[in-house]
Amino acid sequence: PDPCISAKETTTVANSATYASAKANILNANPTVEHSITLGYDANGNITQAPMNNGGTNDVVVNQTWLKAFANMHNHPNETPLSSGDIYNAVTLNSNNSNMTTSYILTSGETYAIVVTDLAAAKAFVTAYPADISPIYPPEFPDVIFNQIENLKDYMGYGIEGRTTAIASILDQYNSGITLMKQDSNGVFY
Repeated sequence: PDPCISAKETTTVANSATYASAKANILNANPTVEHSITLGYDANGNITQAPMNNGGTNDVVVNQTWLKAFANMHNHPNETPLSSGDIYNAVTLNSNNSNMTTSYILTSGETYAIVVTDLAAAKAFVTAYPADISPIYPPEFPDVIFNQIENLKDYMGYGIEGRTTAIASILDQYNSGITLMKQDSNGVFY
């Protein structure tokens, strides 16, 4: 779908009582580890939430078996920006379930969304630029992508929003099929 349509859909979900409940459950849980809740739909089209999964300081398992799952939400306990691992994981989740297009990230009082808007393009991106895997660090972009993001931070800022904007710019430049969004103070994702 068009990223603008995805932003409207992401905002609609975020304005639901179930989304608010899931977000509150994560934010009120142990703040030193990651927590994840999967959102789905019941037979009547109402948004539902899976039980919360608790993880470690840098990872959490996403429930992929929840009925009609379409999104997941997790926190970053160390108030870190979106990570490359979040990007690669969003593509994997969407590859495993074509309806699981959105990953909400809660960090530093802000909410971001990673939306896979074109799965074929996203798969092509992660195939061309596979994650750099290290046994002691979370997955990272390969050097060619990582270095471009680092260079953009000089212009866009070193905070969470600056890094996210830099990642979004590179993902757009490479036609990755992945759109990053931020929720504003009115609850609207842009």
